[in-house]
Amino acid sequence: MKKILLSLAAVACAATMSAASYTVFDIANGGTWTGGANGYSTTVTVGGKTFNLSTDKADSTTDLISPVANNYAWRVYKGSKFKIESSEVTMKSVVITYDDFESGKYIGTGVLSSGWTGSLNEAVYTCVSNGLKTFEMQSAEKQVRIKTIVVSDEEGGGSTPDDPQLPDGIIYQNAFDANLDGWVKINDESLSDFSGWKINTNTPKCAICNSYYGGSNHVANAKMEYTFNLKDYTDCKLEVEQAFGYDFPTSQVDNYRLYVKSGNNTDYLTFANFPAAPESGNWTKSFALNEFDLSEYDGLTITIGFEYATDGSKSRAWELKNFILSGNKSGSGVASVDFEENAAPVYYNLQGVRVANPENGIFIVVKGSKVSKVVR
Repeated sequence: MKKILLSLAAVACAATMSAASYTVFDIANGGTWTGGANGYSTTVTVGGKTFNLSTDKADSTTDLISPVANNYAWRVYKGSKFKIESSEVTMKSVVITYDDFESGKYIGTGVLSSGWTGSLNEAVYTCVSNGLKTFEMQSAEKQVRIKTIVVSDEEGGGSTPDDPQLPDGIIYQNAFDANLDGWVKINDESLSDFSGWKINTNTPKCAICNSYYGGSNHVANAKMEYTFNLKDYTDCKLEVEQAFGYDFPTSQVDNYRLYVKSGNNTDYLTFANFPAAPESGNWTKSFALNEFDLSEYDGLTITIGFEYATDGSKSRAWELKNFILSGNKSGSGVASVDFEENAAPVYYNLQGVRVANPENGIFIVVKGSKVSKVVR
């Protein structure tokens, strides 16, 4: 599950061809900033172009210090924001290089302003858009420490993950059996010190949210989000499987919600399928597949999120696996009905690897331009 990554070297290479890149911040030569505990700002001119950089305390509980108060990195405290603005450059990528001090303790993703999506690769956070004059990031999960920021007006990019192993029609998939790469966790820490979504290290391997810890239940609100650019896709749909522990809803409740954000709108979708409560034990024994028609978001940049909420009165656990976002790629042509009927099916496992003889598992089958999931 990789997204299109743009390294600093790639940005420099692109600049030699047709695009231009601008190092708007470098801790080795951080410039002059003005302001105080609630925010700082500076103006820089690079390559004849002017950029305004600013910080804002926002939701941080720590007063800000100047971005160049330390000679190793710019500290962006948890909850605070920083912004880059330019009336002269249409920004299509912002590449942030972090300080890898203490084995990456201060490396993380952020909540990005509308139209931007980001992908973290080791100490490099690459953010892309279709071309905007403003970029803003809030460090929501942890403090991050920035060494350099390079802005580029390079064409291309976008937030759609690009994995050569993915079969045609699959935009993104994650079995949630190994990692939450690219998913941004948002926890309301005013409620408790709950750490939120994680990968279950026991069986079954899946994403799990459960605010029972330390011998008691805790009040919590925890989200995980991923942003996708669907500008090249039509007939988009989502599949995901869910299961539960200790609490066994049979219809949609507010404790477990799926939402889609587009622009300033947030839509909550309804789960139709729930696994049966166990005859004994505290966990459901199977996962229920849910499918959602997302075609109304075709061509848009959207954020898909899962929200777990509980008042701490009882134990609740929510498990997710086999997240698959699919759609038809624009410009690839629409196969005729005859072609769809006669096309030979091609099978892939949930890791995107082609399988010649699918048996004993869940597989993705591609037939012409149609994509579906089958159990063998």
